[in-house]
Amino acid sequence: MNDKDELIASFRQQLREALRKCSAQEQEIALLNHEIELLKQKSNLK
Repeated sequence: MNDKDELIASFRQQLREALRKCSAQEQEIALLNHEIELLKQKSNLK
């Protein structure tokens, strides 16, 4: 591999990692939003 190919491979790996983190954060946000809705419903029942 030449320097250009190595740089491209490194950027691709960085992009994959960034996308993985973004996906995990989106899932966490969805879970937290769901928990908020459950708490709202629970507080309305009291």
